[in-house]
Amino acid sequence: MNKKMLSFALVSILAMSSVLAACGNSKNNSNSSEPASSAGAKDEKVTLRIMTRSAGTSPTVTAYQGLLKKFMEENPNITVVDESLNDEAAFNNKFKTGLATGNLPDIWMNYGGEAFKEYAKNVALDLQPYLDEDTKWAGDFLPLLGTWQYKDVPGTFGVPTEFYSVAIYYNKELFEKAGAEVPKSVEDFPALVEKFKAVGAVPMAMGEKENFRGGHLITNLSLKKYGFQKTQDLNSGAAKWSDPETVSLLQTMKDWQDAGVFGKNIVTMDGNTATTMFLEGKSAMIFEGVWALSQMAASPIKDKIGVIAFPGYKDKPELKDNWFGGAGGYSVSKAVTGAKKDATIKLLKYLTSIEAFQTYLKETGGGVYPVKMDVDPASVDPVTVQYMEALKGATDFKGEITEYSPITQLLDKTRNEIQGMFAGNSPQKTGDAIQRFVDSNTK
Repeated sequence: MNKKMLSFALVSILAMSSVLAACGNSKNNSNSSEPASSAGAKDEKVTLRIMTRSAGTSPTVTAYQGLLKKFMEENPNITVVDESLNDEAAFNNKFKTGLATGNLPDIWMNYGGEAFKEYAKNVALDLQPYLDEDTKWAGDFLPLLGTWQYKDVPGTFGVPTEFYSVAIYYNKELFEKAGAEVPKSVEDFPALVEKFKAVGAVPMAMGEKENFRGGHLITNLSLKKYGFQKTQDLNSGAAKWSDPETVSLLQTMKDWQDAGVFGKNIVTMDGNTATTMFLEGKSAMIFEGVWALSQMAASPIKDKIGVIAFPGYKDKPELKDNWFGGAGGYSVSKAVTGAKKDATIKLLKYLTSIEAFQTYLKETGGGVYPVKMDVDPASVDPVTVQYMEALKGATDFKGEITEYSPITQLLDKTRNEIQGMFAGNSPQKTGDAIQRFVDSNTK
């Protein structure tokens, strides 16, 4: 799955920024962020509107709808109108209409990041006072709140309800057969080539035909080598894609390709082929996200699969627990006031509580969730258990480098140039081409 697909086209919605500004100046949108409850709120009847992508007949949707029903049973003074739409275009169109008419849902789902910044400035409620007030609720989340935080816009404008991350799945049996150890550092990868060649496999097949994997890979390397600061510097102009530091990351990727870490013909190999190689014992590892869990858990080798975090650099142990990942979550309209605001926050906390995610886990039989919760290993598949174990060490999650850029086309440009590098261009030429694009689109 492509993180770009997960964004639900929020970048295109930013074309509505002029409307956002108008909405932000509306008297109806001015309110206090204070978490204090309104007098008499418990008895006042209110109706809330929520819009997510949870619509249809899947187990996840069934669990979500069950939570809404239970919430209303426990809070008879609150009626929740579910306006969720599964179709991406329909969801975006309905959101844009609500934005233009000043009639946004009280709670809506989004993916934060740079694309959400204008909403944070204009139409989303600052949730930081509520997080500060309820430290148990705030403390249960994985380190994902930064998805809705901005240096120049004080506050937190969303909380996670789902998240994605990318790890390494590995074949335990194949490692034993090759007499190899699971890599503990970035530097360990090239030495695996000869060991796995002897057993008819490659270390980590990668299908770069769908070129987002190159973007995911350089982000992992950057986070492990330089931390999030490099992402910020590249997008502020303090660093350049053509600088030696950044080119060194591209060089590592190229070196791995040349050494045979990824196998052959990766530019023409698609993700399905790489996954098939892994499941058939022709690749010892696969660099994939949480979205692959169900396929791994249903595979014939499910009992042989282990999961590790993408390794760090030997000389940067303090950065090894940075993960490539991010969150989808809920934001609240800043138009809500009084008893309606109290009810909205109550629903928000209910839907993002550990108890809610335990309900999802029970109803779906698996999944990975954006909170710290204990799970009975007998209740989920063994691959999910190992993924959750790997996540315990995570200290931060950050998205692809270019997601934080104000240049919306940079994500595609970077991925295309990295694909071109794998097709034969040099790392320096690749960095130069990306930087020229940045320079030509910077005012």
